[in-house]
Amino acid sequence: MSRLISNIALRVLQGFLAAANLGLSAFVVNWYRMGTSQSPPNSVGFILFASIFSLLSILYLELSPRYFRRFFHPYASLAVEGLNTVFYFAGFIAFVVYIGSLTFCRGNVCSASRGDAVVAAGAFCAWIASTILTAKQMIVGGVEARRKAMQMREV
Repeated sequence: MSRLISNIALRVLQGFLAAANLGLSAFVVNWYRMGTSQSPPNSVGFILFASIFSLLSILYLELSPRYFRRFFHPYASLAVEGLNTVFYFAGFIAFVVYIGSLTFCRGNVCSASRGDAVVAAGAFCAWIASTILTAKQMIVGGVEARRKAMQMREV
């Protein structure tokens, strides 16, 4: 039962971080679109994409094993979690490099940008933990299934 509770807690954390990234990234993109003549940096757009992909991934990972078993596969779930990990890693690294290269950074948009990078780093940590737990469960579950099959053959 504790594995189920920890999995649900991790999904809730991932959903909260994705929603926070979505809001912060949307604020930064809106500021660039309305307040300046520049286009927003690509790294903010990528974090915005990663947060939307993350929310859709959480829906897939939680609903497909329960209600849509035809569309669920363990390797697909591992691939989805791995993709989220890679997207957040690439996004927050690119955004931190962009923020670090600015000559000046002040005001609400600067604070939101820094917060967005920190929240994206937290989301990366949550997704990598989830990916590791899923891979471990697949590996250990595969070994246990082989052991049971071997025991059945011996009897």
